[in-house]
Amino acid sequence: MKYLLCVDGSKKARQAVENTLKYVNKGDELYFVSVYPPHPNPNENNEPIDNSTIAKMVIEMFSGVPDLVDPDEEKLAKNEQIIASNHKKVNALEEFHYFNNKNLASDKCKIHYLLVASNDISGSITDVAKKYGINCVVLGSTGTSLEKLLIGSVSSKVLRTSHCSVLISP
Repeated sequence: MKYLLCVDGSKKARQAVENTLKYVNKGDELYFVSVYPPHPNPNENNEPIDNSTIAKMVIEMFSGVPDLVDPDEEKLAKNEQIIASNHKKVNALEEFHYFNNKNLASDKCKIHYLLVASNDISGSITDVAKKYGINCVVLGSTGTSLEKLLIGSVSSKVLRTSHCSVLISP
């Protein structure tokens, strides 16, 4: 049997993995997956600094008059997205390291680690499940909004769209 264990650093995801390990048999395969947001795509505005901006910077440097060059809000937002993406990726790698150090069921089964860059978490999970012929997707439940108090939006969507069994651990 092939299990897709979705990890995101949350206590519920870790608990879901630990609950599932009780049922793992010799010869089973465990696929750990973590989905993180990708870096933003560069746009066509990635051009060199124009002469007027350079002139404003020089005047600002020598005159002591600050803020002649307006910060580019779009670039600042992209930098924040890149930082957030890198942070989520590091968290995912730390989570893989956490499970790898536990020597979970390596004597019983083969273990794989998958890191996926996507803004569509539930879609990525179901795509990975199809690609690797997964028999059971395992997720932790998460309440992130009033309408999803008992089951998280990602868990809910995976449950509705998955081709295989889905185990949502409380």
